[in-house]
Amino acid sequence: MYRKFFCIMGVMALLSGLPIANAQDVKTEIDSEENILTMINILTPIDGDQEALVTQLERALQKTMIHEPGFISGNVHRSLDSKHVVNYAQWKDKASLEAFVLKLQGGNAPEMAKVFTMATPDFHPYEVVSNHQHLN
Repeated sequence: MYRKFFCIMGVMALLSGLPIANAQDVKTEIDSEENILTMINILTPIDGDQEALVTQLERALQKTMIHEPGFISGNVHRSLDSKHVVNYAQWKDKASLEAFVLKLQGGNAPEMAKVFTMATPDFHPYEVVSNHQHLN
């Protein structure tokens, strides 16, 4: 039960990457003092078309995820070997993510659902333990 739940949550988080209209304007903060849910989703394109997956994920983030209650931010990463797409997404809490998953399961988030038809997801929820930055 939890595997399916987190799989759907991972996909949703992947699509929830942009809190505002332009990705260039989004700044994700990683703070171990904040009590938020982080979803890291690794998507492997089923047909090998990484670019189409990136495009669909960005579309889903813009049309769906940025409007979801509790969604904070999402970031789309493309692997240099063209084999994967990673979404680093932040949610206010587990309840917000669960509410979105129910929406997705109910067929009310078609842009995000399409992402999951295009890729095999591997996602996991995390909490930030610490962060370290270069000193200069």
